[in-house]
Amino acid sequence: MTSILIKNATIFTQNANGSPAKADVLCENGRISKIGTGILAKAEYKIDASGKILMPGFANCHTHAAMSLLRGYCDDMKLEDWLAKKIWPAEAKMGKDAIKAGTKLATLEMIKSGTTFFNDMYFQMDLVFEATADSGMRACLGYGMIDLGDAAKREKELGIARKFAKSAISAKNPLITASMAPHSPYTCSKELLQESFMTSQELKLPYHIHLSETRKEVFDVLKQTGKRPVEYLDSIGVLGKNMVAAHCVWMTLREVELMGKKGAKAILNPGSNLKLASGGVPPVPEMMKSKVGICLGTDGAASNNSLSMFEAAKYIALLVKNARWNASIITAQEALGFATSGGYEAFGLNGGRIAKGALADLILLDAKAANLNPATAATNMHAQVVYAGHAGNVTDSIIGGKPVMLDGKILTLNEDKVVEQANNEYERLISSLG
Repeated sequence: MTSILIKNATIFTQNANGSPAKADVLCENGRISKIGTGILAKAEYKIDASGKILMPGFANCHTHAAMSLLRGYCDDMKLEDWLAKKIWPAEAKMGKDAIKAGTKLATLEMIKSGTTFFNDMYFQMDLVFEATADSGMRACLGYGMIDLGDAAKREKELGIARKFAKSAISAKNPLITASMAPHSPYTCSKELLQESFMTSQELKLPYHIHLSETRKEVFDVLKQTGKRPVEYLDSIGVLGKNMVAAHCVWMTLREVELMGKKGAKAILNPGSNLKLASGGVPPVPEMMKSKVGICLGTDGAASNNSLSMFEAAKYIALLVKNARWNASIITAQEALGFATSGGYEAFGLNGGRIAKGALADLILLDAKAANLNPATAATNMHAQVVYAGHAGNVTDSIIGGKPVMLDGKILTLNEDKVVEQANNEYERLISSLG
């Protein structure tokens, strides 16, 4: 197994003010094995982190990686028109090469911006798996199921999802696992929601779903079932500890409390919600009070345009502060926790933190970058990273104890080739749409 010794790092601590601590970190067998000063050990890689900040990697807990190919294809449109007139027709034309090119483009962007784990929902997931494996990223991948009440389609969708999940498990890639991923309460029948949940329980996998993203969704579900989305999912027995629900914007206090009681996790996607003008603000203070596990995502690059988790952490903090007229209602430390340890915890992973025994999913930032300074003992480093940090500050990325980027150079992918292939596939796709 690869070993890495990081010397002279300014370690980003999780204490109240984020004051840095100077230390060395040894990574062995995919985990952090030692933290201290003056560590002497033989390692395959030795990184001199003088002038750099060492922090946990980000967890992008909800995205659609292959949709990076549609970045900039259609913007500034109403959500319904954006989906029906542009996105769905384009997705119907996306072939195997397009899926792989889009996924590789996404993993490239995520590595360069400090993301070490991502959770994905899409189609042709065998191709997403291959592209993700090539990148060296940690991921949870799920086939997005939709049946719209059609029994025959339901069985087909369940078959595809189960086959992919089992193949992902049997591949025994230490970085990639699977989920069962029914799209949403309004696109999936009760039977599909229940059967996919049972499979997730049987295979011990996360249950990934879109939930309460828009006001229209809430009223559609209410009209169809007589219950709000969270209450409906609870009534059919699928609201549980392995649920990781994306968006969770339009929710009542009762629904929040229900999620907390059942142990379901909320994945907030502020950038996407703001750009698509979904309205509403996730009830973060109430979620925290009700012990709902909170993590963050970017959603796909077709809706957000950016896969930067720096932005996700900043957006959620600013959005909640502004909506509640209270600048202290959510702190930078809490927002950064959602973006790192919160995501790893939601997926049952011992990561997103710098501690002995934790997964060696780490990133280094340029401590001398103008936007991260001044950086003194009196400076709140959580605030510097959340409110001033950006993707360009990331210099190195380590995933599963292996370097995937050193001094800005990607080691697992040919950056120029990835970008070129993505542009070529985009041109082919646009040409096919007429």
